[in-house]
Amino acid sequence: MKAIFREWVPEWLIKLILFSCLMPSMVLFFLPGANVQVTAGYYGAQPSDVQFLIILFYAGFVGFYILERRFFLFFPVKQYYIIFNLLQILNCYLMYRITDITWVYGLRFIQGMLFASAVNLSISMIFSRLHSERAKEVSYSIFFGMLLCSSPFNSFVTAEFIDSFNFDELYLYAALAFLPGMLLVLISMKSKRHVKPYPLFSLDWASFILFSGPIIAFGYVMVYGQEVYWFWDCHMQIALFLGIVLLLCFVIRQLSLKRVYMDISIFMNRRFLLGLLILYMMYIERFSLSISNQYFLQVLKVDPIHLSYMQWFNILGIIMGVLFALYWIVAHKSVKWIWILGYCLLLAFHQIMFFSFESEGNDYNFWIPLCIHGIGVGLIMVPTILFTIASVKPHLAVSAAAICLSVRYMGYTSSIGLQNFFKLFESNQHQQIFQDYLQKSNVILQTYFDKETTKLMKNGLQFHEQATAVKLIAQRVNNQSFVRFAMDYYELMSMISVLLLMLIFLSPSLKNMYKKLKQNMISPA
Repeated sequence: MKAIFREWVPEWLIKLILFSCLMPSMVLFFLPGANVQVTAGYYGAQPSDVQFLIILFYAGFVGFYILERRFFLFFPVKQYYIIFNLLQILNCYLMYRITDITWVYGLRFIQGMLFASAVNLSISMIFSRLHSERAKEVSYSIFFGMLLCSSPFNSFVTAEFIDSFNFDELYLYAALAFLPGMLLVLISMKSKRHVKPYPLFSLDWASFILFSGPIIAFGYVMVYGQEVYWFWDCHMQIALFLGIVLLLCFVIRQLSLKRVYMDISIFMNRRFLLGLLILYMMYIERFSLSISNQYFLQVLKVDPIHLSYMQWFNILGIIMGVLFALYWIVAHKSVKWIWILGYCLLLAFHQIMFFSFESEGNDYNFWIPLCIHGIGVGLIMVPTILFTIASVKPHLAVSAAAICLSVRYMGYTSSIGLQNFFKLFESNQHQQIFQDYLQKSNVILQTYFDKETTKLMKNGLQFHEQATAVKLIAQRVNNQSFVRFAMDYYELMSMISVLLLMLIFLSPSLKNMYKKLKQNMISPA
């Protein structure tokens, strides 16, 4: 692969170029979720619509992953870099100009498809430069460490911009961020193919559509299901019906094709299914962190910029966890015990937060839990991916990687569905219980009401002080309802961690995955 770059380009610059071509696309991933209220306000949408924008990007990445490999094998590297970077710049410019969220949905899906191109090409080029097994394990760790850090890092990068510029300008700056990498590619790369070209005939667009359809339908149901009472709504019924029909058509098509898009027989492997379960549940527990972030913003009144600084403790934990997992993998230790350690840390995080949720608090009390959460996620991610890919035969490794990507997507969307359910159902339930105590006969309430009214009068509010006191009480009730909802959700996450720990304890030794790992290693997208 070095022959693709010009002779004068040093190794460190090659890595910098590959990184500069990948990082702008990673920032686009969670960009709408950097500040949900600002994004929703700009598009005149609901917070759930912002969640769906992120899901569509993810769905484009998942659905296009396998089909993209055909384009990767056909185009020369330099031309391919230029093509998808120009398309990303055009896409970002359209996002900058368009304010109708209906069109933005389609643009986000296309962004996800282009992200698949950036990931596959950049990571495959890095991977092809590594020849030892240890070096490839390092590349897995670096890539997935970057992926885990992308969400908190994106919040840090964009928080200041959102506070200082109009929201639409973010996409203009995102478009400009692609220019340095593309300029470096133009200067440093030769117009040379990395493999023998594979003609672009018989592209399986039908399988791509049939596979992407159920993915989008699942995400749609998870985002909007709770607020319309799930399948009492006709749109949910249509989404469910279309998702099931398209999935069945996809399975039937794969069973009938000679050259399959994705090998369905891979699901007959029990070790593979165990790896998928561990990965799926880890992603659900990973994104439970978003409830803590909501708690910091809503209850503790931490501003988004300060919250972005707090995320560095989570990033530090992820880096520590990934490095320890790398050491464990290089030493060829059993993956069973690193899973146990990782889920013990996630259990510790949820229990610490369960007992730390209060109506008042200081942000520095939560630095250690944020770090613990990062370590737990970092420990589980890479060994689970390697275990899952190593569980199948070498010719199924590409299908295994695609399914792992799909399961990560399903874990993320399932976490959104669970959180929406608990937030809209459990929170309202607790709020109703609190309101039952808001009676004039409640001595404690009347004492608190008089205290707040007196305090407002002393601070200079001479009119409507009673109405303001009522609003303050309503705000306290909302905060307490949110705290109870967060405690209920983290209690569920703790129970999931305990059940998974029991399952892992009962599983046999999982050390022999390293025997197949060398044959099955592919670019870790």
